[in-house]
Amino acid sequence: MERNEEELFIVFEEHMLQRYSYLINKFKFKSYAVQGFGNIQIGTKPKDILKRIAYRRIFHREYKKVYAFIEEHIKQQAIAKLYCSNSEGFIAYNFLTKLRKDFPNLELIGLQHGVFELSPVPNFKLRRLLNSLFGLLMGMYPFGMGFGTKIVDSYIVYNQKYKDFLIIEQGWPEESVIVDLQFLKAELYDKKIDKPENETALFLSQCLSKASLCSKAEEQFLNEKVLAYLSVKYKKVLIKQHPACSGDIQFVLKENMRIIEDLVDAFNQSSFAYSFASTTLLEAEIFDIQTYAINSKLLSGDKSIYKLFKTTLNFEDSILI
Repeated sequence: MERNEEELFIVFEEHMLQRYSYLINKFKFKSYAVQGFGNIQIGTKPKDILKRIAYRRIFHREYKKVYAFIEEHIKQQAIAKLYCSNSEGFIAYNFLTKLRKDFPNLELIGLQHGVFELSPVPNFKLRRLLNSLFGLLMGMYPFGMGFGTKIVDSYIVYNQKYKDFLIIEQGWPEESVIVDLQFLKAELYDKKIDKPENETALFLSQCLSKASLCSKAEEQFLNEKVLAYLSVKYKKVLIKQHPACSGDIQFVLKENMRIIEDLVDAFNQSSFAYSFASTTLLEAEIFDIQTYAINSKLLSGDKSIYKLFKTTLNFEDSILI
């Protein structure tokens, strides 16, 4: 999909800048990255909310910079569209709410940046009520509103399942939801190479215990059993560790296994990919890889996420044998 180089791009959370740098450069967006919040977007415990409230001066300061950036470009040329790194978290919600009022003629476009459950946002009405109260008292909203909140004009998503969810469950107009994985994952499409079919499987580890989906011992057990299964089934097994938890879980490597550092290189070498419920399984499909999501009774969390994947294996029935 062609992009006009006069369109703008805002990165709301610092940790997303690296994720979107390729996209910004490829399509020559005029971009701005919000700074100063660090990791306060993470967590919903009372201490996390209090920290956000304490940072409200940073919010007002940073919003002035975003406002000035947009206003300057609108003065220079007719800017009609603003692409947004995300619209779920509390930082994005605060900025987008104000941008909607201050620039009513600017089309706000949200980008899907990860895997989201295909289920309603937990405590949505309570979040909205608390945000309204804090908005009146302090001029800021301490809660994000989750995936699919209609705070932007249109949303670019990974696949048809997400589009259907937004239309049916969240009430989005069909024309406002665009499926365009080739745009969202341009850096992967551009690095894909032709390859012959092979008997190489890729295991994409996740931070299961860090995400409170299971204990560390259970994560170790799941990984060991999956790798044992793959080592028998395939000639070669590549292991790509999640960068956020590399080294947390130890892998006992058999002769036909090796750890690989570069994800694109791993995709270009593999014909099969296994993980639990990782975004990277959707990315693997770009490389014509047959993917398998692994579900287990040891894993907590919203199981609706498994609707996203083409093939799901039950750990207890298919792997733990």
